[in-house]
Amino acid sequence: MSRVSMLVVGVTVIFCLVSLSQTAPAPQSCEMLLKPLEMKTVDPLIGKWSGIASSSSQAGARTTVKITVENIKAVISAGTHPNMIKDTIYMKTLGGGCSSYSINMTLEDNKLSWFFIVPASAVFLPTCPDCLTIYQTIDIDGKNYKSLDLFSQRRQLTPDEMFQFKTQVECLGLPSPYSITSEKEHCPDSTEISSGMEETVRQVMTIMETDVAKVLLGITDFIIEKAEEGGKDNGKVFLESLMNWIS
Repeated sequence: MSRVSMLVVGVTVIFCLVSLSQTAPAPQSCEMLLKPLEMKTVDPLIGKWSGIASSSSQAGARTTVKITVENIKAVISAGTHPNMIKDTIYMKTLGGGCSSYSINMTLEDNKLSWFFIVPASAVFLPTCPDCLTIYQTIDIDGKNYKSLDLFSQRRQLTPDEMFQFKTQVECLGLPSPYSITSEKEHCPDSTEISSGMEETVRQVMTIMETDVAKVLLGITDFIIEKAEEGGKDNGKVFLESLMNWIS
């Protein structure tokens, strides 16, 4: 049996043991925390928002963020129509570089919809007064992936606020959330739109959808998650050791 095969079997066993040890939140609590908010206008969305935490069902989401992203900021402005917004995302890389891209979104029937490489939609879940908890669905070649993202007008939230978000993640059956913030400054609003961003994201998305990548990224997601729980620096030590072992 190859090293990769042995690793896959070993991690699968660990996955099973971990899942058996987890306790699901009470159904009544989940029903309340997952009830979509009414969004009659885009006004509550307008402003600057700091990325706080995220969880995604797509294999590799945690790995991709943890090895590339320092922090994320969203600047939402009014669109060309009353029910439209322009969402500009600013990403600071671990190396200190900045990039940005904009997406036009439409709010209709409490749901936000947009198209950036693939179709996507989102609803908003209960959260703190100056926060946005966004439950997203993206469609990649007929496969639906879910994510829950937490943004706030503050850089740090209270333990109770983070506990609510983590409970929502558990209610949705998503992997444990990972941080998308840091103490370092966000990219400035003057950061120019990255002309090649869409093509770069498209290429990364294509690679992540291959069978081999899904297996390997699922493993690295798990390793990084457990490393973070153990207090390691972003799980980098575990990730580097894993890559060296496979090679």
